[in-house]
Formats: sequence, C-alpha cells, structure tokens
Amino acid sequence: MEVFTRNYISNDWITIVFVIILLLLAFSKKFFQEDFFDFWRIFKSNKYFTSHKRSLSVFNLFSFLFFIAQGLSISLGIYFLLKTLSLLPSDTSDLIIFIQIYLAFNIFIGVKYLIEKIIGEIFNISNLLDNYLFYKITYKNFLALAVLPILLILAYSVLYIKIFLFISVGIWIIANMVVLAKYYSQNQKLILGNWFYFILYLCTLEIAPYFILFKVITKVY
Repeated sequence: MEVFTRNYISNDWITIVFVIILLLLAFSKKFFQEDFFDFWRIFKSNKYFTSHKRSLSVFNLFSFLFFIAQGLSISLGIYFLLKTLSLLPSDTSDLIIFIQIYLAFNIFIGVKYLIEKIIGEIFNISNLLDNYLFYKITYKNFLALAVLPILLILAYSVLYIKIFLFISVGIWIIANMVVLAKYYSQNQKLILGNWFYFILYLCTLEIAPYFILFKVITKVY
C-alpha cells in the first residue's frame, strides 16, 4: 500500500484568537449588560449614543474591550485576504505575520485617532469631532464583530474561496460607507456650510490612510 503524506497546517493560533474575541464579548456582556445590549441594537435604536449616562470617550473600559476585539477581527480578515492573494512570505510563520498585522493595524488606528484629535483642538471643534469619532468607532466595532461568522468559515473551510472572500470584503466596505453616509446625512447642514473642509478631511483622513496602509502591507509582504 502506497502512503501519501498529508500537508497539515495548524489553525491552533486562529482558534485562540477566536476564543479571545469570544471571551472579550462574554466579559463585556457579564459586567456591562446594559451597554452590551444597547450596543448590539445600534442599527435599531440610538439609545447607545443618547444615554445620559454614557461618556463620549472611547477610552472607557467597555469601548476598549470592543476595540481590542475589533483589532483582532480586522487583523484576521486582513490575514485571510493576504493569504488568499498569495502575498504572505513562506519563510515566516503565520502567527508572526498575524501579530505584525495586528500591531500595524492598531498603531495605524491610534495615530489616525490622535491626528483627528489634534485637528479638533487646532480648529476648536473638539466637541463636534468627539461625537463623530465616537459614532464612527462604535459602528466600526460592530461591523468588525459582525463578520466573525465569515471569518469562522474562512478559518475552518478546506479552501479559501476567493469569490466568497471578495464579496465579503465588498459588503463590509459598503456597510462602512453606508454608516458614514448616515452620519453625514444627519449633519448635512453643518457639512454643507463647511464643504471644503469636509472634502479635505474625507480625502486626507478617511480615504488616503487606508489606501496607504494597503499599499504598505502589500509591499511588505
């Protein structure tokens, strides 16, 4: 009987990432029940944003837990995308690559947030910008966690289905655009009154950074 060697790629570290995300969600649900249920209903109710008990700071523990979960989820999605496009180096372990992606993503988000805060201070629009950033980060956290079922399929399916992955990425991008469009429509009077600064902000802080990040990642790998 002829024996064939089966190439096996361990997904143990991916399982650990999913477990960490689920633990973060479980911890949030256990100790922040009201915030947790309001958060998961943000597409149906504005209570999460309008509650008088809620601070607009993104540094409270509840928001921070979801921010960590978002980073893990998005980094995993980027990893799957690069793997599907065959852009990952063969001489580096997948876990190390994921950690690099995670660190790069969080540094990118952190620097982008600080720049936006600095702009708010310079132009004396801190309160307005804080509302926008809280709204945007909240929805980004939600959308990042909403793709977990897709990530599970990509992690444990036999093959990476390119069409399925690209459609998922397209839907995720469109969902983010819809969320931002919703906020802009709710504040269109303010935007129309400052349309030049709005377009400048949109190009420099909402489009260009992600394009640069993608180019850097694809160039590195």
